[in-house]
Amino acid sequence: MRISKDPEVRKQEMIDTAMHLFARNGYEGTSMSDIAKEMKVVPGLCYRYFKSKEELYHTALHNYAVESCKPMIAIMKQEFDTAEEYMKCLSERFLQIDGKEKYHEFFHREGSEIFHSQLEYEMLVILSPYMIRLIERLNEKEQFHLKDCKATALFLLHGQMPIINDNTLTAKEKIAILTELISKLFN
Repeated sequence: MRISKDPEVRKQEMIDTAMHLFARNGYEGTSMSDIAKEMKVVPGLCYRYFKSKEELYHTALHNYAVESCKPMIAIMKQEFDTAEEYMKCLSERFLQIDGKEKYHEFFHREGSEIFHSQLEYEMLVILSPYMIRLIERLNEKEQFHLKDCKATALFLLHGQMPIINDNTLTAKEKIAILTELISKLFN
């Protein structure tokens, strides 16, 4: 019996199945036929939604980056009187989500370093304008005395990534290191 689903639901199902298989078998070890088989559909259905495995992956990457950035963007859009307030709010959120991300298993598995770098870049592109504006607002409130808010925002975003992605550290250790570094930079 054929089951008809809303196209967006079916598309998300394919993405989720693909990401599950990528985590289990690796990207190279997964084909569009494998995805179709796991979903119990014909391979042609997968190609109806995505021209290739690469297109499916890039769609998943972008959607996941957007989804992962939403909570951080919501925090960056808030009005904070001090940088400490921002760091406290962001730290609390980070403790809730670190390691629990939807596709964490794939992006943090051994052998997925290139894929993780692609995700990181996509997220940095999405977050940059919000971080720039946050730094500008804090600078206007004289929390900082910066000549170049954009450079500072980009430095902070890009500079924190090796610490955030260090799986040898707990979420609390990551926060402690970043808080100390940021406070030393601005004091």
